[in-house]
Amino acid sequence: MTINEFGLLFAVSLPVVTIVGLQVFLFASGERGIGLVPGFTKYPSIEFDRAVAEAATEPVACEPPTVLITIGASNDEEERLAA
Repeated sequence: MTINEFGLLFAVSLPVVTIVGLQVFLFASGERGIGLVPGFTKYPSIEFDRAVAEAATEPVACEPPTVLITIGASNDEEERLAA
C-alpha cells in the first residue's frame, strides 16, 4: 500500500473513530440517551391512541394580531436636521 492509500484510509476513518470515541466517553462518564450513534440505543415507541386522543381536543381560539400605528416619527428633530 502506498502513502496515498493510507492517507485516504486515515481521512475516512478519523470522523468515524471520533464520533464513536465521543459516544464511548459520554457513556463511560454517565451520560445516557445522548444519541450520537443511534444504533447504541433503542428508538422510542409512539403510542398512536394517545396521540389521536390529544389531537381530537377542541382547537384553541386565538385573538387577531394587534397592529401598532405610529403617528409621527420618534426622532422628529433629527429628521428635520437631516433634511
